[in-house]
Amino acid sequence: VDVLVVGTGASGMSAAVTAAFNGLQVLVVEKEARYGGTTARSGGWLWIPGTRLATEQGIQEPPGAAKAYLKHEATTHFNEKRVDAFLENGPKAIEFFTRNTCVQFDMPAVFPDYHAEEIGGQPGGRSMVTRPFDGRELGPRIKQLAPPLPELTVFGMMLGSGPEIRHFMKAFKSFTSFIYVAKRLSKHFLDVLRHGRGMTLTNGNALAGRLAKAAMDHNVTLWLSSPVTKLVTERDGVSGAMVEHEGKTIFVRAKQGVVLA
Repeated sequence: VDVLVVGTGASGMSAAVTAAFNGLQVLVVEKEARYGGTTARSGGWLWIPGTRLATEQGIQEPPGAAKAYLKHEATTHFNEKRVDAFLENGPKAIEFFTRNTCVQFDMPAVFPDYHAEEIGGQPGGRSMVTRPFDGRELGPRIKQLAPPLPELTVFGMMLGSGPEIRHFMKAFKSFTSFIYVAKRLSKHFLDVLRHGRGMTLTNGNALAGRLAKAAMDHNVTLWLSSPVTKLVTERDGVSGAMVEHEGKTIFVRAKQGVVLA
């Protein structure tokens, strides 16, 4: 292959999709029997200043505010080169995925930084959540997606953020919310009967699912239950890895590189 990616969390699948979009042959290997890693169990939120999602809502940041905020928050761990790289390329990454793949995000107009009152903090325009995703679009691969944390579900159902949670909190105080919750629960239980799990993916499960769909759309090969046991070095660089796959040890040569994610 051109690129070997180790790990199926957000970083690994993002690398795989980017490489495949640019015409490279990509293989992703995962040691677990399910893909998604800790991303599938996460909240699925991203914190990236200066994106198009913010400017479309008329949110304009003062120059240097995000860097000042990160410097304040990181204190002695502040790494200027890494922060500069993140602030420059983060918006480009969001633009790439939202323009070219099914990976989409929603940005609440008012979702403040954790310490919005500190230097460089903002009341909104930086945090975004993965848009809910229909798991049926993954076909048979939905059965191999790692599940969300039980603590983040209601009867095994994943909730979205914001308006949906407010409906559930007001279910017995508002007739409109009661009807919404009843329909949502009915749809979920019907999905469980038909598919063995809820099909409306939200938060981290939606991010993992959308990245997997993007990888499928770009012909990325995925091996599960396939741990890397050794990196192979030839001359002055890593040329591939030894992978345990279907009871065999296979040498995977990566002509362009190995991504450890």
